[in-house]
Amino acid sequence: MDKKIRWINKFYKTKVYKGPKYLYKYRPFDGHAFEMLENNYLYLCKAKNLDDPTECTATIDFNKFYDLETNNLKRECVRLIIETLRPYTSEENYQMIQSIMGSIMNRNGTIRPNFLLDCQSQLQTLLPEGYDVVPFINWIVGIPEKLDSPEIKPQIYTLIKAMYNAREELGICSLSANKNDETMWKEYAANGTGYCIEYDMTDYGHLNLLFPVIYVSEDERETDITTRILLSFIGNMIEGFSHGTIEADVSQCITLFLTKYDRWKYQNEWRLLGDAGSKLTAPKINAIYLGPEASKENIFKIEKFAKEKNFSFYKGRHI
Repeated sequence: MDKKIRWINKFYKTKVYKGPKYLYKYRPFDGHAFEMLENNYLYLCKAKNLDDPTECTATIDFNKFYDLETNNLKRECVRLIIETLRPYTSEENYQMIQSIMGSIMNRNGTIRPNFLLDCQSQLQTLLPEGYDVVPFINWIVGIPEKLDSPEIKPQIYTLIKAMYNAREELGICSLSANKNDETMWKEYAANGTGYCIEYDMTDYGHLNLLFPVIYVSEDERETDITTRILLSFIGNMIEGFSHGTIEADVSQCITLFLTKYDRWKYQNEWRLLGDAGSKLTAPKINAIYLGPEASKENIFKIEKFAKEKNFSFYKGRHI
């Protein structure tokens, strides 16, 4: 899981795709099969139509946003910023930072600047090497104002709405890194009567929309988007005042749409994300493999299509 999170974060920043050269689409010969091939597109179905009915399901702890008395949203931002320090410093130092920050926070979620400045020297010794205490203090002090600003608040609530409505509005096209998988043939190519397209992802025009699926146990799966949104919000802050020492996890929001239970791990899935119901230009077809039970009519059509488009095709799943 951590490896894929790092891949997503790096891809976000560099936009350099280092995934599989070939990805595969297992399909039945249904009413859309030849139309999809002729028009060279991939269809993004609604997230709610995926195999797992719990996928892309978002929950939210509204108390973190609306409890005005304790101002939990601002407190939660401070807590998450401090939490990012944990892997980069000793547990003893981390506990001391927590204690300092807890003692200088007002009930309304704001920081007592004078108290924080008094702790500046002590905090600097506790922070990880390369972590600048001055911008750290400035960011912490400025969080309440930033969260209430007319620029930030609408962004947060727009993000909440988008994530909450994802099952209806998000489109997903599933591909597999598995070249020849018996279960995939059975479940997605109609028990071997269908076909499998081998796509060449080299120089594909929509690689910016392509991500690996992350497989987790039921205990690991997190659907509460509150923390995800806040971590996205504070991500750039963290990289700024740590001078890049600590990398922000920008994958927080998007991984909601990329996480599946590990019982689906055999699929080795990659996903194209976009608007539900949209059609994306497909990658270049390298080959098409026909299931061993494909009909003579479909074999003839694929053979003709392959010759016209100049790509390979194979009968009987010989890969």
